[in-house]
Amino acid sequence: MGGNAQDLNITLVKYRSGLGVPGIMGPKLGSVIEIKAQPESKSAKVVKTEFNENSVETGKLETEMSAENAASVLALVNELTEIPTQNEPGIPDVFGKNTSVFVRRGAQEVWAYNPGSGGCGAMDPEEMSFSVTNDHKAKFGSIVDSLSQVSSASFQ
Repeated sequence: MGGNAQDLNITLVKYRSGLGVPGIMGPKLGSVIEIKAQPESKSAKVVKTEFNENSVETGKLETEMSAENAASVLALVNELTEIPTQNEPGIPDVFGKNTSVFVRRGAQEVWAYNPGSGGCGAMDPEEMSFSVTNDHKAKFGSIVDSLSQVSSASFQ
């Protein structure tokens, strides 16, 4: 799969714990799922990297997705972009999934959600420039779970 400016790059960074929690300890990395989708050809490649309790890489899998799974990814990304977000350091994990998500078309950011551990600069939820409803939280959770399932299905 070659790359071009229309390719979608979706990255899910899943943490074991600690995402968006103020303090000096950073979150514990669990896995990273990277999907490179080509909307025109309805194809995609997925790379999944697993990490141990100490955030040390323990394994990496890479495969092509079926056309059906690639189409699912594109539809899920369209749904994701309808959810409000803010990509600023120190925001709390308002969606509660211990997951950061980045969507880029070529080099341009399309949608991003990257809560941080914040530390001393943690943002109060009242100070955020966006707000999420319970429906947004449920939709985000469903999309993240579906992207993970579609990715995992590609390795079977």
